[in-house]
Order: sequence, then C-alpha cells, then structure tokens
Amino acid sequence: MIRSPKATNLQAIMTLMLAIGITNHVFIIPALLQIAKRDAWFSVILSAVPFAIVVWLTYYASSRIGTQPLPDWIRHRLGRIPAFGFRWVITVFFFATAWFSLYDTVMWMKVTFLPYTPVIASSSILMLLCFVGALKGMKTIAVTSGILLPLVVLLGFYVAIVNIEFKDYSLLFPLLEQGWIPVFKGVWYACAGLFEIFFVFFLQPYLKAPLTRIQLIVFSLILFGLTLGPLTGAIVEFNPFEAEVQRYPAYEEWRIAGFGKYVSQTDFFSIYQWLSGTVIRISFALIVIADMWKKQNPRWRPTLLAVLTVILILLSCYTMTDILFQHLMIRYIFPINACFLLFMTLFITAAALFRTHRKGGST
Repeated sequence: MIRSPKATNLQAIMTLMLAIGITNHVFIIPALLQIAKRDAWFSVILSAVPFAIVVWLTYYASSRIGTQPLPDWIRHRLGRIPAFGFRWVITVFFFATAWFSLYDTVMWMKVTFLPYTPVIASSSILMLLCFVGALKGMKTIAVTSGILLPLVVLLGFYVAIVNIEFKDYSLLFPLLEQGWIPVFKGVWYACAGLFEIFFVFFLQPYLKAPLTRIQLIVFSLILFGLTLGPLTGAIVEFNPFEAEVQRYPAYEEWRIAGFGKYVSQTDFFSIYQWLSGTVIRISFALIVIADMWKKQNPRWRPTLLAVLTVILILLSCYTMTDILFQHLMIRYIFPINACFLLFMTLFITAAALFRTHRKGGST
C-alpha cells in the first residue's frame, strides 16, 4: 500500500469530477455534435446501458483490488511480464491524456482570450502548476480539488439557470432525422468520456478505503449528468446546426450569460472552470505515471516529472491547424480512447476472476 497521507472518499470523488468532468463537460461535446448532430443528446441517453455495465465491472474489480497499487496487484495475479507491459501501456495512455488536455486547453486560450500570447508562455505557466501539484502528490491534488470544485459546481448551475430565457427545448426534436447510424456512433463517442471512470483504479491506492458501491453509483450519475447537461444546453440555446459548427460550445454558453443589469458578459468565469479541470487532470496523469515507476527508481520521481513536463510543453508548441486537430480528435483519439478503456476494464476484471495459488493454500 502507498504510505503517503491518504485522501478521503469524498476528496477522491471531487478529484475525479474535475479530472474526468473536463472531458465529459468540454472536450467531448464538439465531437458528439458533429457525429450525431441534433440526436447527440439521445446518444448520451443510450450510452447509459454500456456505461452501467462498465460501472458494475469497475466496482467488481476495484472491490477485489482494494487499496493495492494496480501494477503490484497485476504482478501478483499474472506475473512480472504482464505487469511490466501494463506499466508501459498505462504510461503511454496517461501521457497521451496529458498531452491532449494541455494542447486543447492552450488552443482554447489562444483562440478566446490570449491571442497575442506565445503558446510556450501559456503552456509553461500551466505546466508549472501541474508539475508542482504532481510533485506534492495525490493528497495535495485531492485537497486542492475540494477547494476548487464547489465554485466550479456553483458556476455550472449559475450559467444553466441564467440562460433559461434563451433555451428552446423543442429544438431537441424530431429524433432520428439522419437515421440510427449517427446515433449509435454518438453512443461510442459518449462512452469515450464516460468510460474514464476507469481512473478509479489508479486513485484507490491513495485512499483510506475503496469507494463503496453507493459512492461509485452516485459518481457515475454525476458523470452522466456532466455530459448530458452542457450538450442539451448547447442544442437548445444555439440550435443543433449552430452548435455543430461551434468549436467550444460549453464556452459559448458562457458568452450569452450576464450578471444583473450592468454586467453583460461573464465568460471569464469559464476560465476558472476550464483551468481547474485541466490542472487537476494533467497533475493526476503525471502522478500516475511517476508512481507507476516509483518502486523501480524511487529517487528519480522529481526528475521524471520534470522531464515529462518539459516534453509536454514542447509538444504543445507544435503547430497544428485546428481542423487537423479536430480531425484527429474525432477520427482517432476518442474512438481509440473508448476501445482502450473498455479493453483495460475487461482485462482488469478478468484478472480479478483468477485465483492465485501459493504454497500452503490459495487466495
């Protein structure tokens, strides 16, 4: 077990709400609208079925893993070679997760409120925060999430309530204008975000006790709402055709929200929301990577984090057109992410079914 100070289950849920919520609340929405268009919200509803299955598998496996570090548990179950391969696969996955989150956030900053600021400056400042958070450890990230999340949630309810006057829920219908194929494609894209409940496996070693079944169900319902809420909001506020061509629909919802009679725009609040989620998500990914190899090289952790930070900053400066990035995101990143998360959840669940045999008995 990891001997650093343990976070509570409530802090864990708050951490996951920020780390995973940024994907479901922001990153995945443009892809869903482009794939399923008006029926995107219906795709999310249908995704509840595979999501419920994955939640059950996650609970089944996590209850058997407990608070053991996942690589050690796999080594105990399957042997050293599968555990070594697992470490490398998860390292690549979380590094790609950190890169995607950083690149999309920096691009959003460049397009919206920092058009003349060099990308390397904004990405360096952002990654410095993530580096410090990762260096301090998961307990610090959990406490920070507990501080950041309440205002993030309040602002989310605020923008939803303030924009009621602009919403026309008749725009959600009619359904199936394009047939069932776009709807089923949208289900898979919705699952790309929802299946990130897989992150629970990597957070549990830092907790005092594993998440209970009720806690996991409540968190999964919150995660589902984080996807459905802003998606339906974008459709009913802008109409499905306008929402489809918007690059950041969740941000555009803030641009029409005012505050009283004398403040016409409150989109600066979205900066707090977006950066809170991104910092926690990238810090979480860096901690998982660093602690994945901590046992092999315990003194290299700060060096490894510094190297990862520098590489991510340099990669964020790579010039890529927004059209190309969206193409990669919709055509490859999200479908591959959904496949990978489903496969790894099934793999860990299958490993939980094996009975390990030792001298003097079996466990």
